[in-house]
Amino acid sequence: MLKIITLICALAGLLSAVVLEAWLRSRIERNDASAESYAEVKSRYSEFWSIQYGPILIMVALISAAIFLFVGHLNAAVFLGGAVLCFVSVITGSLTVVTGSIAPSSTAVKGDIRNALKTSFRSGAVMGLFVSSIALIGLGVLFFLLKTEQLVSLIASFALGASVVSICLGISGTAFSGAYSITVRSDDFTDYSGMFIGSGADHVETYILSACAAALLAEAGVDTSGVMSTFTATSAARFPLIILATGIAASVIGVMTYRGRIVKNPAAGLTAGNYVAAVLIIAVSLYFSNRILQSYIYSICVATGMAAALAAGEVARAFSADGYVFRRNLPDIKRIGAGQSMIYSLSIGMMSVIIPALLTTAALIIDYKFAGFYGIALGAVGITSLTAVNSAVRGFSINTASASDIASLTSPDAESPNPADVLLTASARSDAVGKTYSSIASYMTLFAMFTALSVVSDNMSTNLLTLPVIIGVLIGAVVVFISAGLIIRSIRLTSQVLRGRLEDSDDPEKRINSLRGLFPVYAVSLIAPLASGAAGGVNGLIAFACSACITGMCVTFAFNDSGRFFDRTATETLGTIIKFMVAVTLVFTPVFMEFGGIF
Repeated sequence: MLKIITLICALAGLLSAVVLEAWLRSRIERNDASAESYAEVKSRYSEFWSIQYGPILIMVALISAAIFLFVGHLNAAVFLGGAVLCFVSVITGSLTVVTGSIAPSSTAVKGDIRNALKTSFRSGAVMGLFVSSIALIGLGVLFFLLKTEQLVSLIASFALGASVVSICLGISGTAFSGAYSITVRSDDFTDYSGMFIGSGADHVETYILSACAAALLAEAGVDTSGVMSTFTATSAARFPLIILATGIAASVIGVMTYRGRIVKNPAAGLTAGNYVAAVLIIAVSLYFSNRILQSYIYSICVATGMAAALAAGEVARAFSADGYVFRRNLPDIKRIGAGQSMIYSLSIGMMSVIIPALLTTAALIIDYKFAGFYGIALGAVGITSLTAVNSAVRGFSINTASASDIASLTSPDAESPNPADVLLTASARSDAVGKTYSSIASYMTLFAMFTALSVVSDNMSTNLLTLPVIIGVLIGAVVVFISAGLIIRSIRLTSQVLRGRLEDSDDPEKRINSLRGLFPVYAVSLIAPLASGAAGGVNGLIAFACSACITGMCVTFAFNDSGRFFDRTATETLGTIIKFMVAVTLVFTPVFMEFGGIF
């Protein structure tokens, strides 16, 4: 029955995505202005993908060769499967990039702002439905085809395959869109294709990694359950798939609840779909938790994760660029100047860390108290089960910003309100919420992976005062800041390439043909965890993963609410990098368990 439910929900998600994509295309107003914008966005979208294949192929080839040599040939094959699955899901979901930018803008300039907002939201939902449905099919094949012992030995490699594609798309997407945002001219518009695709890559990575972490902790869940009948490692590993499958069906219903209200707050009702979907998922999880795992406590773990993300999202509104805390002193900052405004933005971002960090910690503690390490993994699965509707919220902020830029270049038919202003306000008020959802999901998943690392390595206690642990902690903390610095550097270098091409009147294309400075980020992300293991063995790996998770969580939450000067280095970049590094530690743990470390 589990197989049938998983397949039906995944196919329903794919069908819903196809129908919504067709509806989006019908929203485009056919005129010369929209045709010109459509061609421009499509050209940039094609250009973005044209420069992705090289880095992805190089990274996949290097890591698969290392896995083949040091871990095993089956692991290498599964790794390639995870990479292909992630790539297919993102490139399929990203088909809505063009319509998500053009349909809202062309609708808004005709005066139908309400439909423009709804179109932006559903465009993000299409991405979320595609990536989650395709990922669920891949996970279902893997989880139902393999026996539990085979799954445990191979699942980390599958997760790393998805993660390596995600890191390439997430970081390059940030550099691509970031370069346009700081180089764009008054007669042009910022390109958000890379940011939208990077967001989809981040969502599918978290989706896959949360399920894989739960599978790795399934045996630990059996050991702490006290149930001796139907609660087996196999049922514990497959239970998260039911939650994820239910999440797709519930998200379809949740997406349809947003109607595009535009009175004073154009983002009003944006998160209603999350609550509708969450209630449906909890109801179904209660039934299957009792039937499969012989207790309701596992559904409570699922609900706790969702509650933490939803609560943090509501709090994020106050710290957003248009939120109460941010606006309180904004008039004074405007009089002082841009430099002071940047400092103020960063201070607000730093202060905003405490609430999502406390909510994440509270969810971790509650889940651990109820079901141990397995409960933490279920909390992460609970959040990622909302991927489709969360993607709609994140996509809404990106699409409305893009549509606002495009609408500002045209002459609107509507006299009031100005469509570009309404769309920009909607983006500002939803941006922090969408990023907070993604961040909570990422870091609940990261902590589940960290605990899985401890279980897989059979190392449940670590002495903090040993040299291997100190080395791992230092490398894990420092690499977060190195990665952030390299990302910012890449944005600057890529913007220089774009500026030169835009100023070259003899260049008919005027496009970016390369993304500068990205390979150092990839190299650091791969070398840092391996260096921790080489130096400190398994203890070094565990210390590295813990330090990177905590440091990365705080830096990401701070940058999310620090304004446009800093937020591009946050969710789709730092979170993705750290997930990739922890996935590397999981795959290569057997190597360091056998050979140890230098110290």
